[in-house]
Amino acid sequence: MSQSLDPVISARQLAKEKTFDWPLLLASLIIMGFSLFIYHWEAQFEFTDLWVHARIAGEFDFSDLHSITSRVAYPMWHLCTAVVNKLGVPLVWASALVCALAKTAGMFLVRKLLQVISGVSRNACTVAAFLLMFVTGICLPWFNPTVYGKVGGSPTVWHNPTQLMVVVSMLLCVPFIAHCWYEFERRLATDGEKARLPWTKVIVLALLLMFSLACKPTFMQALIPACGVFFLVQWIRHPKNSRYFFQIILAFVPAVAYFLLQYLYYTGVVVPYTSGVEFGVTLESAWVAMRSMLIMAAFPLLAMVCCYKKGMLKDKMLVLTLLMIGFSLLEAMFFRETGLRWGHGNFNWASMTSALMLWVIMTGQFMKSFGLFLKSGTRAWQRWVLYGAGIVLFVWHIGSGGYYISYLLTSGNAF
Repeated sequence: MSQSLDPVISARQLAKEKTFDWPLLLASLIIMGFSLFIYHWEAQFEFTDLWVHARIAGEFDFSDLHSITSRVAYPMWHLCTAVVNKLGVPLVWASALVCALAKTAGMFLVRKLLQVISGVSRNACTVAAFLLMFVTGICLPWFNPTVYGKVGGSPTVWHNPTQLMVVVSMLLCVPFIAHCWYEFERRLATDGEKARLPWTKVIVLALLLMFSLACKPTFMQALIPACGVFFLVQWIRHPKNSRYFFQIILAFVPAVAYFLLQYLYYTGVVVPYTSGVEFGVTLESAWVAMRSMLIMAAFPLLAMVCCYKKGMLKDKMLVLTLLMIGFSLLEAMFFRETGLRWGHGNFNWASMTSALMLWVIMTGQFMKSFGLFLKSGTRAWQRWVLYGAGIVLFVWHIGSGGYYISYLLTSGNAF
């Protein structure tokens, strides 16, 4: 199969494979069963994220729309859980089931992206996707023995149900935005100044962005400015193609409006609430944000060095992800919550989702690059050292993820 940088086109080609994929089915069943167990176990802890959000979902009354619209800031997980609960499933099991389904959907999308990026066998991609569902920041016993707590972040999380839905939306949005650019490039070659997207794609993009915001606005806090910079630079490069860029703006307008509404809800402007947002940066907040990213994404950052080649940034998914990393770091540095949400770390979520997207892209790139390196038969020891260090870091991250889950189950700590 000839590979394309366009993830949607490549995914369509992969969809033509008709053979039954039993390893993916097995991995999905394991992830589904284990996630169901973990989230049902977590539901026993009062005042944790899962417990709080499940209670909110349990209060939804579909005959009283106000009970739903009052939670307009991020209703998707709550709506799904409420529907399952109304169908007769006990609230605890309903919340665990929705979380497990989101985790499984995330693994499926990661597997698909790994295939698109790496071009290696689908079984290898299934194993890698399965492992990525457990990856955490590296555990440094002298610094973060509880893995998550001291760092305040992880590419994957096991305690926040709404974040699971955000991950699914991210794995849909970023590839489709890249597809919208590659589609423009293809049309530019034939249509010149008249090049634009089919309006169906503009509508799909707008719906995906709104879906992500309905899950939780945290990922969009990084994506909106990242896309703003990306498309502005491209507009400067293609000043005669304003039709296309106005289409992109139109796709983002509903999302930006909804995002602003969510912010007003969150800060208590629309509905009463005792939290606010403080703005400012210190040397400590800057260092903590960068340190957390280094711990969360040690492997993918090194993989960028291992896999570097001329033209690497032609991959627009990677460019968008790096921009998301940058803006999420700035957000973590500059924004802090006040009031009841002081210390909740909600301005760190964007860095976690961005780190996971970098994990997916660079794991695929690493698999592809390492495979080509082995086939080349080169004896360059510097390359062996780089790839060896990358493998060690990957195993360290996965081992830290296993240790973290063991810590949760044996310590009775929900975080």
